[in-house]
Amino acid sequence: MMDLRLLWLMAIVMGVYQGFNPPIAWLRAVGNGLEARSSRAVLRTTSCLAFGHFMSMVVFLVPIAIVVAELPASVLSMQTIMRVGWALSLTLIGFGVFKVLRPHHPRFIARIRPDQPIRWSFCMGIVHCGSPVMMVPALISLITAGAWISTFHMSSTAKLAGATMVALILSGTMSLALFFTGSVVAVAVYRRLGLRAITRYWINLDLGWALMFIAMGLMGLLMG
Repeated sequence: MMDLRLLWLMAIVMGVYQGFNPPIAWLRAVGNGLEARSSRAVLRTTSCLAFGHFMSMVVFLVPIAIVVAELPASVLSMQTIMRVGWALSLTLIGFGVFKVLRPHHPRFIARIRPDQPIRWSFCMGIVHCGSPVMMVPALISLITAGAWISTFHMSSTAKLAGATMVALILSGTMSLALFFTGSVVAVAVYRRLGLRAITRYWINLDLGWALMFIAMGLMGLLMG
């Protein structure tokens, strides 16, 4: 069983990675800051982007957490968990390969107005960057192992509350890491580089993000 601390660290690292990614976090914030000529506009945008990302994870992870919490302990055997882990690992590999072959954003995202950063970030999280999908193995491990295993000996309400709390904290951990990293980068770019950053310092991290999906899937298969 993977060290639970490693799972939390993984969520933080992924949030930091997303915070460095221009299309996901800081580029739109810098643009809004330059338009409004205000650092507050930068931070307001990064907070909206982080919240949209958080909501995209919540609507995906909370239902899964509820289903896992409702399963009887006899179903959640080690063999079953390993089979689910293999299926999730293959899903991650497939999604990563898909993003390598089709790295472009879905067309409908481009139609979302610039003054709707929460909606834009929510859609990006669901259909493009795939953070909720990547967090499913970590979510199941956190619910079924370590300190959270005690929830399966509680009442149904307590189990649901515990599993839901895990999903919310996991989503919040990654989203906060995205917010702080994206805010630091956005403010630094806004104050020091301005528009020059778009033409001189552009870094597209989407390929690395897709390869991370594949690497995590392979790691899951090897661990299994």
